[in-house]
Amino acid sequence: MADSIQQQLQQLVLLSDSVGTGGAGAGSGGISTVEEAMEQLGPLIHSVYRTNKQKLFQKQVELFAQRKDAEIMKLCGNYHQEFVQSVAQLLKVRQNTSELQEKVVGLNAEVQMSGKSLYEKKAELLSLRREHKNIQSAVDTIKGCLEVTRMGVAFDEQVTAKQYYSAIKTLSSLKDVYVPQMRKYAFGKMLEASVPKMETKLQGAALSDMKDWLYGLKKTTRDIGRHLTNRMEKKQKLWAERDSSIKERYFVSSAVQFVLDEEFDHDDPISVDMTPLYQCLHINEKLGRRAEFRRSFTEDRRDQLNLILASQVQFTLAQLGPFENMLHDIIGFFIVEHIILASAPEFRSKSDVDTLWDAGIAKLSDIIARNIQQIRQDSGVSEVLQEVLTTFTYVMEENAYDVRKLRELMLAVFGA
Repeated sequence: MADSIQQQLQQLVLLSDSVGTGGAGAGSGGISTVEEAMEQLGPLIHSVYRTNKQKLFQKQVELFAQRKDAEIMKLCGNYHQEFVQSVAQLLKVRQNTSELQEKVVGLNAEVQMSGKSLYEKKAELLSLRREHKNIQSAVDTIKGCLEVTRMGVAFDEQVTAKQYYSAIKTLSSLKDVYVPQMRKYAFGKMLEASVPKMETKLQGAALSDMKDWLYGLKKTTRDIGRHLTNRMEKKQKLWAERDSSIKERYFVSSAVQFVLDEEFDHDDPISVDMTPLYQCLHINEKLGRRAEFRRSFTEDRRDQLNLILASQVQFTLAQLGPFENMLHDIIGFFIVEHIILASAPEFRSKSDVDTLWDAGIAKLSDIIARNIQQIRQDSGVSEVLQEVLTTFTYVMEENAYDVRKLRELMLAVFGA
């Protein structure tokens, strides 16, 4: 009976072991095994109580438990050393892990400190770069200011030395290149404000030189007029000799005489230094003041002609020299006008010169008209004056001026 109970208990343990080892993966099969064990346990207990074998059953259960305890102890004894070693290793790993964690924390702190230092260095570097950029910009600006100052000094020196072409180039560079670059600075605004004054200074210096040239031109124009008058007198003698050699007398116009004399006219062309005028014209064109300069030049030339025609003259044989000088001045004056017209037609127009010529002839006519009685009273004066005016007329006609009013004047005064 005891063996039977022990066998049934062994089967129940095997069933329970199969349930335990099956676990959750056993699924519904595990549940049916437990049910089977419970079904077998019920009849066993019923049989124990029915046969009144409770003590025997209890004893078998205790023996069974003791055997299982012995098996457990044996099993634990076999793996205890390995378990202790594993625990020791685990503790050591834990300790190493703690040390590693401390190192990681320390390293993290060092990295953060290094990152903070790097950030500060980077910020400092950016700040230094900004400062360097500002310094470089300041240096470039100062260099520009120094260059502007140097050019300003050079401009003054060039104007003083009458190097007007160089001065206008310097001024153009300042105005077109440096003023736009420096305008945002106070120095640049001062420079921009000074440009008109520099232009006025340059214009004034060139204009002053030109007026000095005009004033000095008075002697040159008289020499030109005397030279052309003497040359025309020689031509008149040649014409007289040519006419006397012709048996049949007939009229030959002055225009034809000029053509006939071309082969004998070997004089060098008249040359007048126009540099001051051209310089002044160039400067005023560059400054955009050409119209203003043209008006000023026209007024100056008109005043100069009026000054020539305002000369005091006497119509006596002993005092005709001043009148002849006045005619020489008029010839030289309009020869200069002719040269200017030919070399700079866009500046001095033919209508300007013709207007000036008509005004000059009108005033010359007034001078003769005021002294007409004195001229007619002295036949010697009348004869000399007629010769002088005739030569004057030929000279101006040869240089392409309209002499019809002069001829009318001579016809009115001398009757021929």
